[in-house]
Amino acid sequence: MHTSDKKNIENVMSGASTEEKAREVVDWLSSSVEGQQYLSDMLDRDVFLLEQELDADLLPNANQSERIYRKIERNIFKTKILKISLRVAAIILPLILLTGITFYINQQVDLFGNSEFSEIYVPKGEKVRLHFHDGTEVFLNADSKIRYPKKFGLTKRKVYLEGEAYFNVASNKRRPFIVYTDKSFVSVLGTSFNVNAYQTDKEIKVVLDEGRVNFSSAGNTYTLKPGQKFIFDKITGEARVANLSRSTDESLWRDNYIRLQDTPMNEMLNLLDRQFDVRFRVIDTKASHYSFTLTTNDKPLDFVLDELEKIAPIKFTHENDTVFVKSVG
Repeated sequence: MHTSDKKNIENVMSGASTEEKAREVVDWLSSSVEGQQYLSDMLDRDVFLLEQELDADLLPNANQSERIYRKIERNIFKTKILKISLRVAAIILPLILLTGITFYINQQVDLFGNSEFSEIYVPKGEKVRLHFHDGTEVFLNADSKIRYPKKFGLTKRKVYLEGEAYFNVASNKRRPFIVYTDKSFVSVLGTSFNVNAYQTDKEIKVVLDEGRVNFSSAGNTYTLKPGQKFIFDKITGEARVANLSRSTDESLWRDNYIRLQDTPMNEMLNLLDRQFDVRFRVIDTKASHYSFTLTTNDKPLDFVLDELEKIAPIKFTHENDTVFVKSVG
């Protein structure tokens, strides 16, 4: 705006201006040296006219005029400071809000990928139940280990398993839950499934109760449906799927059941070793040829061994901290 626009200023002073023009005049008077000088001259002119028309006794003296002028200057300065403050606030407040939101989100998830990992190992003869921050529930079987971040990532929820665990995964379509095992991983969105992946076993077994599971290894991906059991041979890379009549039987260990279903001797002894923390030694190779089918709940080791002796012609003998196995047939 320029001093040549005196018509606009006169319209503002007389109340005949538009709101937009009035805003332009106020901005010019308060934010430019030229405008402030114009305002000062206008005030001096008004005072002079008053001196001509009014009695001198009614006019402000020099000191009063100076105070009036200084007051006007202060008001103009305050207006400028307010305008600057509003502009700064328009920039700073969104930044503060964004920082607060970012801090809150990072409290809930690993937004920056630097969350620490926790590790839990379940000794032989014990079981553990976990609840993760996202609502996922995990049952860990004996002689199993799981590593997990204290806060899951923004796009993925990753855990690392050695052993056997049952997962009730909280559903989240935007953040898949991934269980990493030996050279493979299981990816889900929200489901219930059992993973058996002991490093000493040659096979990884995944049983799906609900939802959908993708098993991936060596660039290959297999999709499981509810009620299916997936078996992956870690040595040969062979994969096969079996349809189960009752998939939940595969995770009865959560309720302290021992379940054997045509289970070979060596696999059965490994299971009992983890369940009861006892060492077995087969002294007769013939005994290794038998398989066992048995389901029993919360029974001591001696009871289980007696039941196994009824199934096959074998004999278990305790010596110190070792149980010897031999054939009697």
